[in-house]
Amino acid sequence: MSVFPKISLRLEVENYLKAGFMNEEVVSALGKEEAERKFETLLHKLSHPPSFTTVRVNTHLASVQHVKNLLFDELQKQFNGLSFPILQHPDLQDVLLIPVIGPRGIGVRMTDPVYLSPSFDNVLPSYLFLQNLPSAVVSHVLDPQPGEKILDLCAAPGGKTTHIAALMHDQGEVIALDKISNKVEKIKQNALLLGLNSIRAFCFDGTKALKLDMVKDTDGEPPFLPESFDRILLDAPCSGMGQRPNMACTWTLKEVTSYQPLQRKLFTVAAELLKPGGVLVYSTCTVTLAENEEQVAWALETFPHLQLQHQDPQVGGEGMLGAGLSSEQLKRLQRFDPCVVPSQDSDTGSLRDARIEDMIWLANKDCIGFFIAKFVKCKST
Repeated sequence: MSVFPKISLRLEVENYLKAGFMNEEVVSALGKEEAERKFETLLHKLSHPPSFTTVRVNTHLASVQHVKNLLFDELQKQFNGLSFPILQHPDLQDVLLIPVIGPRGIGVRMTDPVYLSPSFDNVLPSYLFLQNLPSAVVSHVLDPQPGEKILDLCAAPGGKTTHIAALMHDQGEVIALDKISNKVEKIKQNALLLGLNSIRAFCFDGTKALKLDMVKDTDGEPPFLPESFDRILLDAPCSGMGQRPNMACTWTLKEVTSYQPLQRKLFTVAAELLKPGGVLVYSTCTVTLAENEEQVAWALETFPHLQLQHQDPQVGGEGMLGAGLSSEQLKRLQRFDPCVVPSQDSDTGSLRDARIEDMIWLANKDCIGFFIAKFVKCKST
C-alpha cells in the first residue's frame, strides 16, 4: 500500500527520468504500458522506506552471532518485548536485516511513526554500522585481500572504507580521500571507533589524485603515481535519485545532470591509478541511465584496457537497456531497482508466517536505488 504520494519532482526532472526509463530499447523489450507502469511504481517507491533496515557487523571486533544476540536484546528493550526477526544475509555474511513494520495507519494528527523501525543512535557503536544493503554489496564485489593497497576515491562518510578494511582483516593499506575536511574527520572517527588501523584518510580532491610530476615523492600521500593501487572503489558523487525515503526533490534538471562530467573525470583518474590486473568498482546511489549504464558504455569505449567483469555476490538485477550495452554486458552489472517489488504492508503477524527465503528476496529487491559495475585492468603485454 502506498501511504505517501509519489516523490515530488520538478516537471523537467520527472520528464528527464521518464525518458530514461521509457527509452526506445526498454519500450521495445517491455512494451510502452509496462515501461510506464514500472516508472510510476519507482516514483511511489522512492517516497517510501525500504522493507528492511540493514546493519553491517564489524567482524574485526566481534563475531556476527555475538552481535546478533546483543542486537536482539537491544531491540527487545526498545520495543517493550516485541519480537523482531533478525536475519543474517546468506550472501553477505556480515550483514543483518531487520524488517520495517508498517504502515500503521495515519490520522489527521500524527503522534506515532507511520513505520516502525529500530533506532540505531549509539546502539553497539563499535560493533554495528548502519548501511544500505547495496552499499554493503559494493565492498564484497571489490573483494579486497589482506596486504593489498586499496583506494576509496570518494570515501565519506567512511562506511565502505571501514568495510573494506574489515574484509582485509585490517591487513594492508586503505587510502580514503574526500575533499571536505569535516567529512574526512568523520572517516577517521569511524575508523577509530571500529578499531581499524589500516585506514589513512586525506582531505584531497579525487580529480587531482593522479601525480603528474614524477620527480617529487609525496611519501604515500596524495597525489599518487600511476598504477599505485591493487583495487579502487569509485563510489561516485551522483544525483542521489535512488535514495529512500525521499518525499521531494527540488533540484533543477541542470543540477541532476551535472554529475556525469565529474564522474568521468574521477573515473579517468581511477583508471590511471589502477595497477595492471587490478580491480575497479564503480557505484552510484542513483537510478539515472546517464550516470550508470551510459557511464559503463563510455568507459569501455574510452579505456580499451578495462574489461567488464562478472560480480560476486550478484544480489541486484541486471543493468537497464538504453545505453547500447549487450545482453551479456548488462548481466555483468548490478542495478538495484525498487520498482520490481509491488507495494505491500508488513506487520508482526505476517512476519511470523513469512519464509526466510521470501524475506531475503524482499530485502534484496526492496532497497534503495543503486548501481554497481566491476572492471579489471588488462595486464601489460
